[in-house]
Amino acid sequence: MLSNEQNRLLTRVEGDAPMGLMLRRNFWVPAVRSARLQAGGAPVRVRLFGMNYIAFRTDDGRVGFFDERCPHRGVSLTLARNEDNALRCIFHGWKFGVDGAVLETPTQPVNSREFAQAVKLNHYPAREAAGMLWVWLGREGEPPAFPELEFMGLPQSHFNVRLQVVPFNWIQGIEATIDSSHVGILHADWVNGLGELNLMAENTAPTYDMKMTDYGFKAAALRPLNDGRSYIRVTQFVFPWYSFIPPSGMTTGDRLTIISVPVDDTHSLQIYYRYNISRPIKHDDWLALKNPDHFSPLPGGYDDAWGQDRASMKDGSFSGFKDLALEDFVVQISIGAIADRSQEHLCLGDQIIVRTRRLFLQTLERHQAGEDNALSSARQTGLRDVRSVSTIVPEGIDWLDPSVAASAR
Repeated sequence: MLSNEQNRLLTRVEGDAPMGLMLRRNFWVPAVRSARLQAGGAPVRVRLFGMNYIAFRTDDGRVGFFDERCPHRGVSLTLARNEDNALRCIFHGWKFGVDGAVLETPTQPVNSREFAQAVKLNHYPAREAAGMLWVWLGREGEPPAFPELEFMGLPQSHFNVRLQVVPFNWIQGIEATIDSSHVGILHADWVNGLGELNLMAENTAPTYDMKMTDYGFKAAALRPLNDGRSYIRVTQFVFPWYSFIPPSGMTTGDRLTIISVPVDDTHSLQIYYRYNISRPIKHDDWLALKNPDHFSPLPGGYDDAWGQDRASMKDGSFSGFKDLALEDFVVQISIGAIADRSQEHLCLGDQIIVRTRRLFLQTLERHQAGEDNALSSARQTGLRDVRSVSTIVPEGIDWLDPSVAASAR
């Protein structure tokens, strides 16, 4: 368990919270799907780290990312006109270029050019990759290296990206994705009968091992089989929010990366990348019907247990939910917007959770002390070979053996 002070340092990201400052200064943040930004179209409001921003695309295709409020009188620039490759506030007509420069101040009668140059509108470096607009929210110095991950640069046909804002802290999102022990229980309806995935339901208490890396860690859930072989699932975590989830089957080739980004202290943006590095992915019918910006909306709340179907539970469903992601979301919401980690009773199945929390707190401590640390200084390059693994290996093969990693290719 953590002390209340440790929990505060781990979870809080708004304002001058140390964790939020470190993340904003050192990492690119996935902010909004590129497809939402139409050339010459309406600006899109984006909330990150407790602050509100707007993103937009100019007529010529460039993207801009600003503070939401017009620096004149504070009107939301979500209302602005998108014209002439710039935004114009509808209140008094002040106009802002895609680079944040104040171009016109129609209500300033004299020295308007000098006046405009003195006005500050915070704008942020932004670039597009893998179907998302990514931003750097640091306000001093140069942006860090852009993340080089295996789903970056794939053709559009080889990936899809789905988003959902959920009412729980971002660390809870990370803890849900790196925790392998819950898969065979909470997601039993999905893994039962699916080949090797069924082994997670048969053995719900894997042993764990973990190897730290200069980008995060590899976490192995090891399940011995009756014939002497082992079922191995290796999750890779790239600091600070990328979880590479072991594939859903050894034959599909499709992979999953889940990203948990802070919206504010009590909300997070969950981003699901499904992709295939060698061929176009098959878009499931259920996925095609989903809103990609709200792919797993929450039905109801505490009063009706988020739509949990008790009748289906009597008929054989374990959780009473028909959406795998919703199962994860609901249990995290039920914990509370910010989990009270001082009241937990952790067990051996929580080793990865404990070490991940320690990793974040130690990285933050070193960052605050000014120590050179690969994680806190955004080690994001050379990561295209970071992949998760789901495989069955012969007796005596260690999960760190190169042959295990090779099975992910």
